[in-house]
Amino acid sequence: MRNHLIDPTYFYDAIEEFAFNYTLYVLTGVTIDEHGKEKQTYEKNIIRGSLQTQGLRLQQSKEGNKTENDYKFYCKSLYRINIGDIIAYHNNYYRVNEVKEYDEFGVRSCSLGMIKLTAYRDLQEYINFINGDEIV
Repeated sequence: MRNHLIDPTYFYDAIEEFAFNYTLYVLTGVTIDEHGKEKQTYEKNIIRGSLQTQGLRLQQSKEGNKTENDYKFYCKSLYRINIGDIIAYHNNYYRVNEVKEYDEFGVRSCSLGMIKLTAYRDLQEYINFINGDEIV
């Protein structure tokens, strides 16, 4: 078989056709406090890519039924996305659950799940701080 080369700029143009700027909170560190709770630190960045819904899913349990929406995010391989990073879109926050390294076309993709911000108190306080809200 012959090796072939593919110009990734063609696929960069295809991604750019459907791309928007998103706020990305990059997970920069995890520490454990004196009570044994994880404390996560984030850094705010901008990422350009395409957010695609994968459909709504119902989860039933004894604690109560809830619906979840899964998403895929596609971007150029120039960006680095890792598990734990969070993408903000229309006042909703999506946590990166799975990352696929870039393919031969230079496209990086990841799977996202919507999160409740109250479950991530450190992130909620950080977002309030960078938005200039008063922290009590």
